[in-house]
Amino acid sequence: MPSFTFVAAGDAIITKRCSQKTDPAFLAMVDLIRQADAAFVNLEVVTPRPPLIPSAEHGGANLGAQEYVLDELRWMGFNLYGVANNHSNDYTFHGLIDTMDALRERGMVFAGGGMNLGEARSPAYLDTADARVAVLAAASSFVVGAPAGPSREDMPGRPGISPLRVDYEYALDPLRWAALAEIDEALGTAQVSRERRASARMPLPEGVLVFQGLQVLKGEAPAIREKVNYRDLDDICRWISDAKRQAEFVVMSLHAHQGKGRGGNTPALADFLPEVARRCIDAGADVLVGHGPHMLRACEVYKGKPIFYSLGDFYYVSSGIQRYPAEIYRNLGLPDTATPADVQDINTRDKDGNPRGFAADARFWQSVIPVCRFEDWRLVSLDFHPIELNYRARHRSQLGEPRLADVEAGTDILRQLDQLSEPFGLKIAVERAGDRVVGKASW
Repeated sequence: MPSFTFVAAGDAIITKRCSQKTDPAFLAMVDLIRQADAAFVNLEVVTPRPPLIPSAEHGGANLGAQEYVLDELRWMGFNLYGVANNHSNDYTFHGLIDTMDALRERGMVFAGGGMNLGEARSPAYLDTADARVAVLAAASSFVVGAPAGPSREDMPGRPGISPLRVDYEYALDPLRWAALAEIDEALGTAQVSRERRASARMPLPEGVLVFQGLQVLKGEAPAIREKVNYRDLDDICRWISDAKRQAEFVVMSLHAHQGKGRGGNTPALADFLPEVARRCIDAGADVLVGHGPHMLRACEVYKGKPIFYSLGDFYYVSSGIQRYPAEIYRNLGLPDTATPADVQDINTRDKDGNPRGFAADARFWQSVIPVCRFEDWRLVSLDFHPIELNYRARHRSQLGEPRLADVEAGTDILRQLDQLSEPFGLKIAVERAGDRVVGKASW
């Protein structure tokens, strides 16, 4: 079997054309992607067609783009796409259907969405010169109404994405638990809950109360526990196993914002992520590509298979969004006469004009492109090419455009990734490569 090269990138929030660019560092990055047999990116925008129907529930903002952005990603060399993420429903399921239609019309291979749950779970296939590649995608971070629904004999399913549901269980020590139970009684919410559960014949066990929708257990100490929906995970793994029997190489994509202790958009992993990632590898995935928190997280090689817990952002140009729903303006306290530039102003600057949110943290604008080389389907090398997303752009129209990082920035990015990955047994050595640096992984 000839050698096989796989390349991956994180979230692509792309709203403008890029194929006209002449920046050498950008074009060198594009060449890197194009040299791979298979190259994956998470599509974190939708391309809705008129009439536009913005969703009341969105992933932070309604991220809509023109269909030509799909052509731009294909021009860059990507041939595998994931559509399961927290922005897939920004224009309701109609926007997701429009996006999937546009991808199909272009012959672009994508996974993670469908007209029902079975389609959303199913793999899609790419035929390369020497191998067949399968891609699957799921999300543990999504808005209400985004998951696809299963079909029945007497009822069709619901369009949406492939979900990996994660619930949370809360515990309090006896003293705090008793105080919360007293508050519940004083507000009258405990009595309402008892009456509802009595009519539904669902009494609560001893030592458990439900307060404002949160299930709180009486325990020894305060704690938050993640509860993965194993029905979802088993279903995802079933389809991974199916894909492995149909293709020589299987890519699994997982969009997960969740961090430690219900935190999000941080380098710290949620406790459930290593278990889920390794289950996917055990089921037959040859690589797991994580994304969601908009910054890098740890990487590991498990049973000879790479796991990227988050590749952060690959592209993050939101300034190309030409329309926002009225609720976005009102939620930001903007008048009806406000424009998209006003939304950008308030999202990126505080009242004194200083950077705020993502604009204030360089980590949101740093990432890597891993290049995985296989011989006889055995991972023989793993190189990380650092990229930076023009954090110091002279104008925000250029903010978020990726390029290979220079030596100083690239070294810093690779050292951060090395520190994050060390607990997982992965070491990354920084090597000079001309006017750039590359991270050489060992495990």
